[in-house]
Amino acid sequence: MSKSLSIIIAGGGIGGLSAAIALAKRNINVTVLERGKALCEVGAGIQISPNATGILKSWNVWDKLDDQAVIPPHIQIRSGTSGSLLSELATKDITKRYNAPYMVIHRGDMQRALYERARELNHITILDYHQLRHLDQSETGITVICEKTDPDGSNSQNITLQADGLIAADGVWSKIRTDYMGNSPPAYSGKTAWRTTMPSQMVTEHINRHNVNLWIAPKAHLVHYPLIGGHMMNIVAIVQDDWNEEGWNTKGDPAWLNQRFSRWPKEVRHLLSERDNWLKWALCGVDPSQPWTKGKVALLGDAAHAMLPFMAQGAVMAMEDAEILARALSEVSGPVETALLAYETARKERACKVVARAQKNGEIYHMSGAMAMARNLTMRLMPDSQLLNQFDWIYRWTPDDVRF
Repeated sequence: MSKSLSIIIAGGGIGGLSAAIALAKRNINVTVLERGKALCEVGAGIQISPNATGILKSWNVWDKLDDQAVIPPHIQIRSGTSGSLLSELATKDITKRYNAPYMVIHRGDMQRALYERARELNHITILDYHQLRHLDQSETGITVICEKTDPDGSNSQNITLQADGLIAADGVWSKIRTDYMGNSPPAYSGKTAWRTTMPSQMVTEHINRHNVNLWIAPKAHLVHYPLIGGHMMNIVAIVQDDWNEEGWNTKGDPAWLNQRFSRWPKEVRHLLSERDNWLKWALCGVDPSQPWTKGKVALLGDAAHAMLPFMAQGAVMAMEDAEILARALSEVSGPVETALLAYETARKERACKVVARAQKNGEIYHMSGAMAMARNLTMRLMPDSQLLNQFDWIYRWTPDDVRF
């Protein structure tokens, strides 16, 4: 079945490129449609946990990350009120426990590694500046009309493509999910994320620049960790806020942010005051219990289950999706729609659980009063192994766990 298949993927981000690689390794022909340029350094840092590093190795992507990825010595959780250390995990213990490492990396570097690997595979065609405009399916396959332009948006022309199936990897704001499948749009969470990066040499001496640090406090938390071989630091501050404008790159007012964190420990205040190039975006999520498939069309990654970033699993779940999708299309007998439905069935329960856990973590991070005091005491007293026990079901997962 797999040798004769052809698949169109809408979206050339981490999810789309991951799907392309996983499919091509099974001799499935793939055309990736990216409305902009697939190789572009957007966003900031992402965390890659053990349940994805094994997949990256199987795709021969891992070796392309060596120079830029960072395996930090520790993950530290601190009180954003007192500054005290609540819990600390050694990443070597994570590697030993799950037989795979945990790493942090710039989203652009992950994108580059996936793109380079995709370009090495004969079965993948990447079409930049091709935006899907119309989609039809019939008994014989999928027909799409996409708008092709020059990089500056000029010389627009319509291109018609055909394939056996289509994967929508077009992100949280997926038009295929809402307009074609009729699913609901993303729901705002009432939280806003602010992000920036800064050279490591600019980081105040009071901040440990080598570890992942999570600071938690009432109605806000902050994460910072090294990127680009340790030469840069990624900083993300998340606050409860009613602002809900669509987009990823709205400029944020640094004065507002500094005021919001004015009562935090001096290390955090100094760190935030060093930068004035903050970008912000309103955090929203997608209900993963809605349908992921419609005949020969399937959702993948954020298009299916965009989640809040409080479990650091967004990119990881897209990679898991990609591997199971490719397995379904190569292993499940019958028409494409049967294989896609098998993919949805295999992935949906896990995705729903991870979405729920991320939501719960956000509530825990932002606790106040007596609940925050109880949380802090529990973290101080809990052994590292017991803390990791809570996440075994996420980090121990491998594609071999799935049976169709």
